[in-house]
Amino acid sequence: MPGFIEPQRATLKSKAPKATWVEPTFYADVEYKDITSEGLLRASSFRGLFKGTGRT
Repeated sequence: MPGFIEPQRATLKSKAPKATWVEPTFYADVEYKDITSEGLLRASSFRGLFKGTGRT
Protein backbone atom coordinates (compact mmCIF):
# COMPACT_ATOMS: atom_id res chain seq x y z
CA MET A 1 0.00 0.00 0.00
CA PRO A 2 1.71 3.26 -1.04
CA GLY A 3 2.25 5.82 1.73
CA PHE A 4 1.67 3.25 4.50
CA ILE A 5 4.30 3.16 7.26
CA GLU A 6 4.72 0.04 9.35
CA PRO A 7 4.43 0.63 13.11
CA GLN A 8 7.71 0.33 15.00
CA ARG A 9 8.52 -0.29 18.63
CA ALA A 10 10.10 2.50 20.63
CA THR A 11 13.80 1.92 21.09
CA LEU A 12 14.36 4.40 23.94
CA LYS A 13 13.25 3.54 27.44
CA SER A 14 11.44 6.31 29.28
CA LYS A 15 12.34 7.20 32.84
CA ALA A 16 9.51 7.45 35.32
CA PRO A 17 9.43 10.92 36.89
CA LYS A 18 10.09 11.16 40.60
CA ALA A 19 7.15 12.59 42.51
CA THR A 20 7.19 14.54 45.76
CA TRP A 21 3.83 14.63 47.54
CA VAL A 22 3.04 17.81 49.48
CA GLU A 23 0.12 19.13 51.49
CA PRO A 24 -1.76 21.99 49.77
CA THR A 25 -1.20 25.47 51.19
CA PHE A 26 -3.67 27.34 48.99
CA TYR A 27 -7.01 26.26 47.57
CA ALA A 28 -8.75 27.59 44.48
CA ASP A 29 -12.33 28.81 44.59
CA VAL A 30 -13.99 27.92 41.25
CA GLU A 31 -17.58 28.51 40.20
CA TYR A 32 -19.21 26.46 37.43
CA LYS A 33 -22.64 25.97 35.85
CA ASP A 34 -22.54 22.24 35.06
CA ILE A 35 -20.34 19.15 34.74
CA THR A 36 -20.20 17.47 31.31
CA SER A 37 -20.53 13.71 30.74
CA GLU A 38 -16.71 13.64 30.36
CA GLY A 39 -16.29 15.12 33.85
CA LEU A 40 -15.25 18.61 32.65
CA LEU A 41 -16.55 21.84 34.17
CA ARG A 42 -18.84 23.84 31.90
CA ALA A 43 -18.86 27.67 32.10
CA SER A 44 -16.28 27.69 34.89
CA SER A 45 -14.70 30.81 36.36
CA PHE A 46 -11.83 31.29 38.79
CA ARG A 47 -12.95 33.18 41.90
CA GLY A 48 -9.67 33.34 43.83
CA LEU A 49 -7.23 31.61 46.16
CA PHE A 50 -7.50 31.15 49.88
CA LYS A 51 -5.45 29.58 52.66
CA GLY A 52 -6.93 26.90 54.81
CA THR A 53 -7.76 23.23 55.03
CA GLY A 54 -10.26 23.17 52.16
CA ARG A 55 -13.99 23.73 52.01
CA THR A 56 -16.65 21.12 52.49
